[in-house]
Amino acid sequence: MRIKNNKIWLSARDTYNWAHRPGNSWPCSQLAGHRVFAEFADNGDLIDYTIDGRYKDVDANEFNAIMGDFRGIRE
Repeated sequence: MRIKNNKIWLSARDTYNWAHRPGNSWPCSQLAGHRVFAEFADNGDLIDYTIDGRYKDVDANEFNAIMGDFRGIRE
């Protein structure tokens, strides 16, 4: 995981571990085991994202949940 200047990079391991947390898992995760990149504007609006380096439709609820969890972490 890397967070810098409103950009988030999550590794396949990060997304897998997030989706399989004990007592707080995300069943049928579309993101588990995939690399995710997201860029946000200063006001929080999503500017850009990729899954494994490509644009791919994913469940918005899961995407918002994982981004919300990781955006709370700052390096």
